[in-house]
Amino acid sequence: MKYRSGRLGIAEGLALAFVITFPPIFLSTATKSVQAAGSIGWVPGTLAALSGGTLLYLYTLVLEHNPGDLLTVTQSILGKPASWILGLFYFTVFFVLASLWTRQFAENTLLTALPFAAFDNVILWYSLGSALLIYAGIEALCRSAYVIMPFSITAMLLVFALLLPMYKPMYLFPWQGKGLENLARPFINLLGATAPLSLLLFLAPAFQTIKTVRSALLFGFGGSTLMRVSAVAVFIMVFGSFVGAEKMLPFYEMARLIYLNRYIQRLESIFILLWVITGIIAIAVCLYGSLYILAKLFKLPTIRPLIPAASLVMMQLAMLPSDTNAVLALESNFFGLFCAPGVVVFPVTLLVVFLLKGGRKVCRNCESN
Repeated sequence: MKYRSGRLGIAEGLALAFVITFPPIFLSTATKSVQAAGSIGWVPGTLAALSGGTLLYLYTLVLEHNPGDLLTVTQSILGKPASWILGLFYFTVFFVLASLWTRQFAENTLLTALPFAAFDNVILWYSLGSALLIYAGIEALCRSAYVIMPFSITAMLLVFALLLPMYKPMYLFPWQGKGLENLARPFINLLGATAPLSLLLFLAPAFQTIKTVRSALLFGFGGSTLMRVSAVAVFIMVFGSFVGAEKMLPFYEMARLIYLNRYIQRLESIFILLWVITGIIAIAVCLYGSLYILAKLFKLPTIRPLIPAASLVMMQLAMLPSDTNAVLALESNFFGLFCAPGVVVFPVTLLVVFLLKGGRKVCRNCESN
């Protein structure tokens, strides 16, 4: 069965890897790392990126010798039940992540820009915006992400530069923070947060070669990791680990500190628009990923009829948690207890079985699936 996912190059793949891992910089991820690890809150993100990138590389080693996407290759090597387990796992990852991001971006918009707006209306607009983007297809989504990516990077670098007089490098000490053992929980959560990157492997046939996928992962995920880790380090140098642990929106709080003169103030308002656009694109990519996998599993010719129903379910799931603390706890447990084990087990199992079979090409009909 053929799926018209478009023809993707390095630029589209890079943007896809970037936009699906960059949004946490606008959420409370940095605060949770600082709360757990203290002055070395930037370390878990670095370790998780290195570990997650290595595990993704294991997938590409198998796909390099077996043309097709991650589902068809898994079916050929491990069997159909294993491919269904893999597909349902990643379907859950993408769909739940889309719901969590919808809720968090909606709440952040209410807190920062629209305090008097109805919560249901904000959720609706995020869901509607992401649904409309999906109709354009993944190729258009990736190109939209590629357009917004330079603005995101420039905005981040601008904030870092304007906060330079406020840096206090001593806030990054002691080097062991609250103790190295406290790195474990944020590391596991952030490792689980690398799971959405597997979307590039599900879309592997749309790329020219597996080397194109690797390049997109290297530069897209690498650039996103560099920006996120730098943001956490700057956040600690500006606020310190004790005050920083109380800030629920790190990037917004950093942007609020910028003061050029009495005629140019409140620059954070510009960045709110930026994170709304980034959030909608990221939610659309996650929702597309879940529907794409569902269509592959059930051999559906198109995902278009599923978009309205999926958007409605996503919107309802986003409104289920009672408050912000419940959302953050749910996200932590989801990444740590559900995503992280799958991120480790699936690629290792796939590579081991592939090598036990002699490391030969075993996916004979991948191109026609």
